[in-house]
Amino acid sequence: MTDERPRSAASAAAEQVQAIVAAAEQSAVALEAAAREDAERIRAEADRDSTRARDAAARLSERADELERRLDELVSGVREAVEGLRADLADLRQQRPAPASGQRSDDLDDELIAEVEAVAAKEPDVRDASAQPEGARVIAVKMALDGSPREATARYLSENFELTDQDALLDDVYAKMGR
Repeated sequence: MTDERPRSAASAAAEQVQAIVAAAEQSAVALEAAAREDAERIRAEADRDSTRARDAAARLSERADELERRLDELVSGVREAVEGLRADLADLRQQRPAPASGQRSDDLDDELIAEVEAVAAKEPDVRDASAQPEGARVIAVKMALDGSPREATARYLSENFELTDQDALLDDVYAKMGR
């Protein structure tokens, strides 16, 4: 009988070890399944986040392209206005009668022409054209010379420039134009 006891104790110990190993295997399988589920969930979230980030980057890129296009149009418009203004000034100088001997030319006309020439001589700053009042002033003078009403000029400036005091600019330009 002494032979049976050690076998049964060994057998009981073996059974316990087998139960522990089986429980550990089941636990490992459950942990692996949970880890795979977590990994799949995290991967799916990362894919969604990545898609959202790509979409946001695409939208931002489109907005940047649109802003750049609008800025290019604005700068081009300012340059065209400056060239037109230069041509108008040349025409004004040719059409303007010379003062008679001993007579002074109209100081207001001289002052306006000098101011417009000074502004027209400057190259537009394309880095921040909307913040540069010179471009807005050139366009306002050009529109006033072309006979545009103040309201139309104001509307154009407000649509194309971010001026801190648009009314003061228009007051100055239209006062000098005698309107």
